[in-house]
Amino acid sequence: MIGACGGDDGALGADGRELDRCSLVTVEEAEDWLGAPVDAAPSENLDGTPDPVTCYFQGATGSVLLQVRDGAVYFAEPGSPARLPQDVTDLGEDAHMDNDSVRFLQNDWSVSVGQIGGVPDAGELLEMARLVSSRLP
Repeated sequence: MIGACGGDDGALGADGRELDRCSLVTVEEAEDWLGAPVDAAPSENLDGTPDPVTCYFQGATGSVLLQVRDGAVYFAEPGSPARLPQDVTDLGEDAHMDNDSVRFLQNDWSVSVGQIGGVPDAGELLEMARLVSSRLP
């Protein structure tokens, strides 16, 4: 059974823009990426309140984690210790990646696309990040 994504708890961006982060990746795309059926749902904070920035696709072979935040606040600038080791070209305004996630800045959104569990393929990871990038407002 697939849980609901999105709704009234969309992530806020600069100037109060709202975004249904779960609309950026479909269940079918997450299933194709992981090679197994998934359940999708927005995540919750430790206190049980909805997490307004995360959509999580859980499958038997791993999970896809998508986070979208206000880029002005959360993006790791070059030289920051929070920046991932490998720079990526041709993705958003600035992008970097490691073995299991790609992070990029685009239109004042800071985006992280990652795989938890399994063995992520760098090419597929970049393909998913580029798909998300193409759907950002």
